[in-house]
Amino acid sequence: MIGLLTSAVALIGVVPASAAVSSGAAPASAPANAPGTLRLGRITLHKCGAAPLTYCGGMGVPLDYGSKASPSIHIGFEWLPATRVRRGQHARGTLLAVEGGPGFSSIGTEPAYAAMLGSLRHTRNLLLIDLRGTGASTPLDCSGLENYSQAQHLFGPAFDQLVAKCGNQLNHTWRYRHSRRFVHASEKFNTAYSARDVSGVLTALAIGKVDLYGDSYGSWFAQTFASRYPNQLRSLTLDSTYQVLGLDPWYTTTVITARQAFQQACRQAVACQSAAGGQGAWSRIGLLAERLRKAPITGQTVSPFGTLTKLTVTVLTLVNLVNNAGFDPLVYRDLDAAARALLSRGDQAPLLRLAALSLGFDDSNFPLPEFSDGLYFAVACTDYPQLFSATASPAVRERQYRSALRREPSGTFSPFTVTEWTELDQYTEAYSACLNWPTPARLIPPITRRPPLVPPKLHVLILSGTLDSLTPWLRGASLVGTQMGRSARVVRVANLTHVTLQDADNACPAQIFQRFITNPAGLAHENTSCAGRVSPVHTVGSYPLRLAQAVPARATRGNAVGRPALQAASVALASVGDEISRWPLLVGDDLGLRGGKVSFSGANKLTITLHNARWVANATINGSATWNQATGFVTAKLTVSPVGATPVKLTASWRVLGEQDQLAVITGSQGGRRLAAVAPPP
Repeated sequence: MIGLLTSAVALIGVVPASAAVSSGAAPASAPANAPGTLRLGRITLHKCGAAPLTYCGGMGVPLDYGSKASPSIHIGFEWLPATRVRRGQHARGTLLAVEGGPGFSSIGTEPAYAAMLGSLRHTRNLLLIDLRGTGASTPLDCSGLENYSQAQHLFGPAFDQLVAKCGNQLNHTWRYRHSRRFVHASEKFNTAYSARDVSGVLTALAIGKVDLYGDSYGSWFAQTFASRYPNQLRSLTLDSTYQVLGLDPWYTTTVITARQAFQQACRQAVACQSAAGGQGAWSRIGLLAERLRKAPITGQTVSPFGTLTKLTVTVLTLVNLVNNAGFDPLVYRDLDAAARALLSRGDQAPLLRLAALSLGFDDSNFPLPEFSDGLYFAVACTDYPQLFSATASPAVRERQYRSALRREPSGTFSPFTVTEWTELDQYTEAYSACLNWPTPARLIPPITRRPPLVPPKLHVLILSGTLDSLTPWLRGASLVGTQMGRSARVVRVANLTHVTLQDADNACPAQIFQRFITNPAGLAHENTSCAGRVSPVHTVGSYPLRLAQAVPARATRGNAVGRPALQAASVALASVGDEISRWPLLVGDDLGLRGGKVSFSGANKLTITLHNARWVANATINGSATWNQATGFVTAKLTVSPVGATPVKLTASWRVLGEQDQLAVITGSQGGRRLAAVAPPP
């Protein structure tokens, strides 16, 4: 199970606005007298970064802990000292943060991990250890998978053969010492061995007990580590977790949660609820699936690189979009309105544009060293339960798998068939990808003890977003909480997706997490009331094809313009809101929904400039908007030029992550007549 979006956003250096607010300070530069080397325990680290001050190190560990003749592999890590500890004093502790995937580099997510600590970075160290097989720790390079770029074909026999080839490559890479015999390494990158690596690093560094944070697969690793080495931990945080013990190989809670989450995302957004009428969002996804099953749509749209591209959207594309929503709020924001546009008016543009961005970003992996495709499957095919026996031959596995598909009730993944659902991107769930993975010589289970998995003195915070269908609360985080023991507490955070502490609206989970790290023993009595008050996704109401179809802004006192001008105002805001939601996933500039160009500049104060952008076919939008990510507010100064009508000039302001009852305030004019209005924040 993989959280691509949240981790990938961190990798490209986008720190959520609320995380920046909670940090209390910009990254501290290294003091002029910072030493070039640092000795921790028996390891010497070398300075490898100045802003923030960072030291890098590494150590060798056995590839095969079961053999004294095992070759060694390298485990790399980064150490970021507390930023405001005076000479002669000691930091108050160390946070060890572990990334997900499996396959992501923890070191690559350093900016997000530093941000989520907030002001605690002043007095606490941050330790990032790349798990074996990725990042700085002997990354697995399976070139067939690394270079595979067919986003809509990450399944099936040809893809499965690439996965098998990777496993065979691992079995012919390392030899035992003083022998010509190869290490059967396809199962040696398992979670239990990774936990042993990390335990060894902590022992060598001699830094005492650490606060362990894991997100997505990192939380799966963290459960394994805590069950095996609890005495090395001061506290444990599992963000967007799923169970190691009793994991369902069908992952049925994903679709169960998605049904609820799409309904919730539209119902709680004023614009979407008003436009959608009585029919629920999931019913509409069912109608869209039926439509695409009969006739896929093909058309020209914009790629994540801001260039024109041709795309075909099929029912399988929709399956992947539904799955991507669990870690990508953009899909929750756009899909329902895009479905209505296609079903009611035959308007393909919104769905094509959404699919191109989601597939181009969510279903595309970063290259080494940020992400290792090989490690993903080395773990998934070794540790995760499958719909077939891992110890059987490939031919037997194939029969077992096909039999499992036939036996599964046809409505399990409704409105999608069992075959459609299991042909999704195998980096989300590896249903069939491991059919030909090498048969393991020896399986090492991640957890060997029975619940409770940790002693009562080890306090465990479990964070779960209500819109997270990838690692859902239902029989996921809820079950993990029970398995960990009585010292665990599950906190459900409303309206957040996968990895709550890397969500754009992470202020609430950051507060809870930081208070927990400060005082783990106080977890049972911690005030988590903010978790129920996180603002909903600003789901799109509709995609009008022409200006006359747009929902007008609501006139306020002093307004003298008519309905067309109020419609022009709402179209202008919708276009800016659209670009704000797309920007973190784009690589460069963008194209408007129906034409024109959009450019971006700045970062913490992002300026969005529209050049003849068309949200509707018969009006252009020019001007700019500035999003201050420290305050969350957007201020826009735009001119909307309807075909055959006087331009509408307007200024507007709103808060990006504001509550639904917060309104955007709009002022301006059309031909000398005053515009005064409000509208739901886009």
